[in-house]
Amino acid sequence: MNDRYDAIVVGVGAMGSAALYHLARRGLRVLGIDQHGIAHDRGSSHGESRILRLAYFEHPSYVPLARRALSLWRALERESGERLFVRTGGLDGGPEDDPIFTGSLESCRLHDLEHDVLDGSALRKRFPAFRVPRDYRFVFQPDAGVLHPERCIEAHARMAEALGADIITGHPVLGWTETGGGLEVEVEAHRPFRTDAVVLTAGAWTSGFLPEDGPRLRVERQVTAWLTPADPEAFRPERFPVFNMQIAGGHHYGFPVLEGRGPKVGRFGHLQEETDPDTLRRDATAADRSLLQGFADLHLRGAGAIADTAPCMFTYSDDTDFVVDRIPGTSVVIGCGFSGHGFKFASVIGQALAGLAVGDDPDPHIEHLRWGRSTIDPPGS
Repeated sequence: MNDRYDAIVVGVGAMGSAALYHLARRGLRVLGIDQHGIAHDRGSSHGESRILRLAYFEHPSYVPLARRALSLWRALERESGERLFVRTGGLDGGPEDDPIFTGSLESCRLHDLEHDVLDGSALRKRFPAFRVPRDYRFVFQPDAGVLHPERCIEAHARMAEALGADIITGHPVLGWTETGGGLEVEVEAHRPFRTDAVVLTAGAWTSGFLPEDGPRLRVERQVTAWLTPADPEAFRPERFPVFNMQIAGGHHYGFPVLEGRGPKVGRFGHLQEETDPDTLRRDATAADRSLLQGFADLHLRGAGAIADTAPCMFTYSDDTDFVVDRIPGTSVVIGCGFSGHGFKFASVIGQALAGLAVGDDPDPHIEHLRWGRSTIDPPGS
């Protein structure tokens, strides 16, 4: 293992593993460091499934990124030999005036995405496992589907190593200092490493590395649940697409049966419990189960009882958009604040972070994700 690298990636999760891979593809000497391990279950990128969708209700500006992300995931599938993505189609909707429906429809129209608009009756006829009010409206976009997060991370890390990257796991980064020749990174139980650039992709742990004038990040506990339907065939991917649904009980999302397990459901924001990433409660409470079981009983026909649960964390920026930029005046590039909808973009965000680390001009598609935008505020502002 070297003591000097062109770039060091701090946190080898969704974004970090992708950045490591894209840096290694450029022929650079790169080191990835993760305090836990590769594809671990302590952060925000585990639980077997993440939604990839092109009909983007948050803002149409995400659609070009989502398209490129899907293309890069397909390329990684070919290179790694792993099946990373399952195309299921996606449903996004709720009341006719709700942003999940109106924003998804706007994205489809602006970017010429193939789509159908379904009312509640048409939805139930086409996908019988759903139970929704007749006056609800949904966009069905056929290119959506499911990414397998652990496999994606493992594939990026494995391919990076094949290209010459080094990886350290089980030891946290303690910090770094600017030197005349770059940065010196201190790692538990290791000698210091020198580098020209740090890529900070530490997920829920990012705030501990940010300067005082950095953006505020809020970490929330999230819980998802797998259900036990009497008829699993009704929840197969070809009969039960991934979905985002606004109902009276909030914004819920879900997945079909995958590899014999599921369906899986969650509520965006869950119980809005702020947490510390090192003390996250990992057992499901009665309130967790009641929330998710109640949604399934009301809106999924025959989904069954909860069989298993998984906690994770969402890390929010003030405006819930991502932060992807170089920290001003430093040699540190940051990707953070992925706010519960970032995993699908890891392939393209990793590519963008690698470019920023070597001094490329920022991708114009991430201009709205810059560090100093007015909609994210530093602590105490």
